[in-house]
Amino acid sequence: MRISEIKDLRSAVGRRVRATRDFCRITAGTEGVVDEYYGDESGHQGVMVAWDGAAAKLPSGYRAYDGVPMVRSVILRDGFGREKMGFDETQFLEIVD
Repeated sequence: MRISEIKDLRSAVGRRVRATRDFCRITAGTEGVVDEYYGDESGHQGVMVAWDGAAAKLPSGYRAYDGVPMVRSVILRDGFGREKMGFDETQFLEIVD
């Protein structure tokens, strides 16, 4: 199942995902955790993914963004947006667990 199949992306927070294609600094097959949801009144919504092992291993039990900037935490995070009438980047994230 892909994240794009989930209607309310808030329910994806804490789920492990796998990249289905290469991204800058991330190769297809890399796993991570959806650690944050964002959205607005216009219908734009998305998720942030903390990649496991891209820059550093995620802490054991990591499930939600802890507010520590990447510069200090060394966790690589990327955003994947879903626009109400536009492109859905969440189609490139496959649910692992």
